[in-house]
Amino acid sequence: MDAVQCRDCVSGAVHTGKPTGSEITYQGLPTYVARPEGTTGKGIIIFITDIFGWEFPNSRLLADKYAKKGGYTVYIPDFMRGYSTAAYEKPSSLLYTIFVKPFYILRAIILFAAPAFHTRPSKSKPIVLNFMRSLRADPATINTKIGVVGFCWGGQYAVLLAQDNSASGVTESKPLVDAAFTAHPARFTIPEDIEKVKVPLSMALAENDLWVTPAEAQILKRLEKEEPYEVVIFEGTKHGFALRNDEKDEVQMAAAEKAEEQALVWFKRWIG
Repeated sequence: MDAVQCRDCVSGAVHTGKPTGSEITYQGLPTYVARPEGTTGKGIIIFITDIFGWEFPNSRLLADKYAKKGGYTVYIPDFMRGYSTAAYEKPSSLLYTIFVKPFYILRAIILFAAPAFHTRPSKSKPIVLNFMRSLRADPATINTKIGVVGFCWGGQYAVLLAQDNSASGVTESKPLVDAAFTAHPARFTIPEDIEKVKVPLSMALAENDLWVTPAEAQILKRLEKEEPYEVVIFEGTKHGFALRNDEKDEVQMAAAEKAEEQALVWFKRWIG
């Protein structure tokens, strides 16, 4: 399955508000950084986005919340190397109209074909892992606790980093991350990828999701007894609810806020 087949991967709402962080080059990649106000971050969170990439306002606004509420320094690197969907068309028009008429299905194929090709695992995985290795080896951060969050496309890499074993190509010694969180993840194998998890992993799943079906969500839930791992299934939600929810929809908004709190509580437990 790809983003064109998954309607909810390419739909949703653009949130109001203005991101307060800044753009820098970090570990060799263009990066958005959100810092806690008036203090040094007590840990680092690497934010791996959905298909709309590092410039998507919703991702930046959520990173700002993690920094403000959790006290973390949050980085959103451009792991897609400029090939995110947002680079092709502004999400405000795309998100609201792409599936309104049959014409937009063809339009979606055109818009998402290039990003899907350029951000496939064989291209993106080495970029993510090299970035994380550089971050972990950097003298400035070598002793800093590091967390990772991943949404949709980024979820596969949050799961990968949580596995932390030589077979996944991560590391054979010190973990690259100390904790991981993912919401409505895509492109991972159930249950095999979760059975390999060694680093604390928290998952926020939608009730209705083509990437993780209700039956698969229950499989993941049954694995929850294996520490350190947790799964929360949000009733009445669909894929994308934690990042591209409609701010006017009280149910979706409440679920997004709970998923945000889930991530912060998890990182407080494992990062501080």
